[in-house]
Amino acid sequence: MFKLTDSLIHKASPATLAWLVRKSPLPAIRYIAAQRFRQTVRWVGKYSPFYGRAFAERGINARSVKTPKDLGDFYTTPEDIVANPTDFICQKPSIVFESSGTSGKNKQIYYTEQEMCETGLASAIGLFLAGLDQTDRVANAFDFSIWIPGMIAHYGLMTSGIFSLAFGKVDPIEVYNRLREYRFTAVFGEPTWLIRLTELTEQKGSYPLKMLLGGAEEIPPDAIAWMERVWAPAKVKMCYGSVELGSTLGFQPCEHNDGYHMDILDYLPEVMTPDKSGYGELVITTLCRKTMPLIRYRTRDIVKMYTEACPCGLPLPRMSKLRGRCDEMVVSAAGNLYPLMFEKILRPIMERACDWQVIFKLSRVREIMEIHLESARQDKETIEVQLRQQISQQYPDIMKNLALGIFEMKLFLHPVGSLRIGRKLKRLIDKRYVSQAKESSENPQDEQNENE
Repeated sequence: MFKLTDSLIHKASPATLAWLVRKSPLPAIRYIAAQRFRQTVRWVGKYSPFYGRAFAERGINARSVKTPKDLGDFYTTPEDIVANPTDFICQKPSIVFESSGTSGKNKQIYYTEQEMCETGLASAIGLFLAGLDQTDRVANAFDFSIWIPGMIAHYGLMTSGIFSLAFGKVDPIEVYNRLREYRFTAVFGEPTWLIRLTELTEQKGSYPLKMLLGGAEEIPPDAIAWMERVWAPAKVKMCYGSVELGSTLGFQPCEHNDGYHMDILDYLPEVMTPDKSGYGELVITTLCRKTMPLIRYRTRDIVKMYTEACPCGLPLPRMSKLRGRCDEMVVSAAGNLYPLMFEKILRPIMERACDWQVIFKLSRVREIMEIHLESARQDKETIEVQLRQQISQQYPDIMKNLALGIFEMKLFLHPVGSLRIGRKLKRLIDKRYVSQAKESSENPQDEQNENE
């Protein structure tokens, strides 16, 4: 997770570099990041057609830019990449990955072989910081297809010298059947996949692990204790990254897993227009890429930066877990609603590994908030009572508006495993202003089930 200078790369192992990162003072790390930011802005100003045009239109002199503030209100958006991804390319690429989004067209992100190797080193350092070493054996079940997580983990494992099997996103039974044969100590995969593997393991017989590593989506907090119990003495760790970032910005190297430590040697993170509690949109500048660098890229993810140091002593700053996404915030009659709010409301009600989705519609002039919930139970009345109790306790203003008749709330129960038909499930869908011709049925399987 930390691409360092060539001289250090050739002289030290990933384990040594991990030790060096842990011991480096934060001001020194920030100094290196600041230098890399300036170099990156100059590079794209010279070689990227997109940034060359954008800077010229705004009167930005790339050589004069020293900090993000010097760029004013300039940001790169996902729509910019979708419109013409090749205009971002600064040198000949070796490989391309795609990232889906709400636009209906995939974003294309390009890299060279050298950049993938550098990503491998960065990932290897992160794995050692998280507690793995060369005695471990890893089952890598991250998705390889057209996405990047499987490849990031693969390059990191190969660079680290940690033994692994590159499963890809296979049926969990394939991994379970090989646990003892290969004596795996860690399993990597998307949280929903890891949950399915854990359910299978609970049924067929437990197996001791050192670590479960998830990424690409958040994991239900209540699932962590159960997973750690099934795989004891394993610890569940999460990481935060994306195809656009090309590696992992956030990771969890310690026991304080309420957020992520950030790799600020490879990325310069900002929070755009934070609210009173510090939450805002995460904006990222890549610091070590030459093929397709991104300047102040708007991730659409809502986070906050922690100002206090982590008790673990690692000098790298931390950010919170995702509160939601800009494109999933819904301004409704119930208030400004984020997915995280419904996670908290539904957590005490839902069975393990079940999904949910909230759809906002209009019935003439009245707003309807449909809560779609997977459940093996069919006692709808009891679940609805519990739902109202949780909303009343956690967000009384929502219930106040409901009692006033400002909106209606409807609960729909679905079979377990039926809501998620895409790679990721969009949690909040606003269909209040979609024409009737475009409206589909009340079954969320027919709604927009998007890859973010």
